[in-house]
Amino acid sequence: MQPASPRHRYSYADYLAYEQDSELKHEYYDGEILAMAGGSRRHNALALRVGAALDAGRERGCVAFQSDQRVRVLATGRATYPDVTVVCGPIEGDPADPAGATITNPTVLVEVLSASTEQEDRGGKWQHYRLIPALEEYVLVAQGEPRVERYRRIGDDRWEYSEVTEGTLELSTGAVLDLAALYENLPE
Repeated sequence: MQPASPRHRYSYADYLAYEQDSELKHEYYDGEILAMAGGSRRHNALALRVGAALDAGRERGCVAFQSDQRVRVLATGRATYPDVTVVCGPIEGDPADPAGATITNPTVLVEVLSASTEQEDRGGKWQHYRLIPALEEYVLVAQGEPRVERYRRIGDDRWEYSEVTEGTLELSTGAVLDLAALYENLPE
């Protein structure tokens, strides 16, 4: 049996150059460029509704971004495209991104869960996201049933978990997620 051939390891600069010319989005971690799967109609509709609610309810000085906004965790080098990102205050760009397309100081990150991404959204990504000093809330939105989970920073390295299955959830940015409105008439 032949040993497995080692994977090619890309630098972050290689990744940025690749992303600039690509029509598809890719995430970056530990020298690997990872293709992102497209979302279902239900996923896309839910992400849009969450993004619209976060944008409409945001406090002055905050800006909401949809899933084309790249975020990098400086502590680990991981680069992702969350479904919704909110930054409050001045936007800090990634010093390693000469195009200035990557932000490093999100206040709120939202991931809409799917069967193919849920484990990574709850595990690996969360382990990286929690190392972002500016991050105040990490929100996970279920597709199959009305359920929104939130991790809220309550100290330097402490997070409070809450889950809402009906009613509303108010975020630190002033935005309110109304579960009835989010899940009403979603496509299958």
